[in-house]
Amino acid sequence: VMMVGHNILNQSAREKVFSKTIEKNIGVLIMFAVRLALSKPDRLKECISELITRNQIDLKAIDPDNPLGFLLYEGGAASLPDAAYRYCRFEPGVHVTLCGTGNPSHMKDNIDSFSKLPLPKKDVIKINEIFRNVDSISGQ
Repeated sequence: VMMVGHNILNQSAREKVFSKTIEKNIGVLIMFAVRLALSKPDRLKECISELITRNQIDLKAIDPDNPLGFLLYEGGAASLPDAAYRYCRFEPGVHVTLCGTGNPSHMKDNIDSFSKLPLPKKDVIKINEIFRNVDSISGQ
């Protein structure tokens, strides 16, 4: 089993790690599914600005004022942490997605997220397209 960092913002493990773990039948445990940037809007904006500056995402592909707002709608994600857990949980080659909190309300929300179906396919496609070149941040 390998513990691997993977999330909406940095999906580089998909090509660099998961292709090999799937081939070799190695279990994958995801850490970093939710980082500060996926729970604090101001931190997310900072990360997006940094990624635009580094030319790792295209400014035209995202709303810098609400970068992941397209995920939040009825039938989509209830929150960015919800989107993040559902995104990682259903990644091919992933067997376990860690969550953790010291806040009972957050834990209830996390459990709710883990009981839901995957994000809508169109949302996953858009996430993968926007962040396909990112390999420089964890979202912390």
